[in-house]
Amino acid sequence: MRTSKEQINATVKAFGDAMHAARNYTNPDLTPEGLDKERERLAERARSTYAKEVDGHRSSLYLDRDRSAFDKYRPKLDWNKPADVAKAQSKWTAVQGKLDAGLSIGQVIESADATTLVAINEFYPDHAEAAHAGALTRGQQYEAPDVSHVHRAVDDRAADIGGHTDRSALQTSRQAAGLHAYADVTLAHLDKAVAGQVNGVSDLHAAISAQQAEAEAMTGGSALIANHDPSTADTGQEAAAVSE
Repeated sequence: MRTSKEQINATVKAFGDAMHAARNYTNPDLTPEGLDKERERLAERARSTYAKEVDGHRSSLYLDRDRSAFDKYRPKLDWNKPADVAKAQSKWTAVQGKLDAGLSIGQVIESADATTLVAINEFYPDHAEAAHAGALTRGQQYEAPDVSHVHRAVDDRAADIGGHTDRSALQTSRQAAGLHAYADVTLAHLDKAVAGQVNGVSDLHAAISAQQAEAEAMTGGSALIANHDPSTADTGQEAAAVSE
């Protein structure tokens, strides 16, 4: 069994409709106390039914393997192969030279070959952390910089180099990542509702948050290449800034 954004939204709507019907149930043959009890019984039945629906969506997502569709195409270093390690280290030295000369990591990725992409995926995070730590002023607390946008740009470039099969796998994995991100927010919100808990987040706010999470999860690295260096704001890597 698979699930989808549309199916999850259908569950959200159906639960809302069921709860609305329960709260507004009427029967002229019942006393006010009896009516209250019947409304609560119907509401509890709706909660039980849609708790199972939520569990079904979660099970489907757990079994989904589409998020890993690009894993075997992603540039990565096999440390058990000395020759590959030596090539990657050599490529990383060249990358560092370009960064020191004023190119951004986005510019480097834009024209990188497959081995250079491996080197960036492997060595850039440590480079970014060191640069970020070095840029901290006294009293600032260190937090590891977010370099996910760099890995996304590497994936984009690797898929372009690899061809149709690689691009298709990357698209599949990004779409699945978007679904999972959307579902995480939506189902967490629905969990509270079906449990009868007071929810401090409105349905509208939850829907907007889910859409934002989905968009973020599906984002590629094109902005890094187009802007040439949004990473400097995260990593503190002044040497990679490009004067434009």
